[in-house]
Amino acid sequence: MDVTNLPSASREESDHPVQEGSPLVSTGVESAFDETSVTAAEVTFRPGERTKFHAHAGVQILYVTAGVGMVGNRKGEQEVSEGDLVVFDPGEEHWHGTAEDADEQFSHVYFLAEPDDGELTIQEAR
Repeated sequence: MDVTNLPSASREESDHPVQEGSPLVSTGVESAFDETSVTAAEVTFRPGERTKFHAHAGVQILYVTAGVGMVGNRKGEQEVSEGDLVVFDPGEEHWHGTAEDADEQFSHVYFLAEPDDGELTIQEAR
């Protein structure tokens, strides 16, 4: 068992390649299990921010913790809000963030389980 407390003071901004616009705000942890990496982090998008289309080698699960956001794949997009759970299949091209005209922040915790040699694939912005 591994228990980690992530106080809000430990949040950081980073220039992640999947993020459009300003730096990604996140707090997270990572572990490895039998050639599978498991990562979890809380991510906050400011109004008008979102990721580029991207795909993970493993499954990604989002749990919305605050605000109203948008998630999308190549088939469409959907509004999500606090308490919603979103699952992206391995290899599914998708994005997440706020609507272009949003006036509040949107936060979710993501869980990503993928092979240790799995790579993030980033596509064009929209």
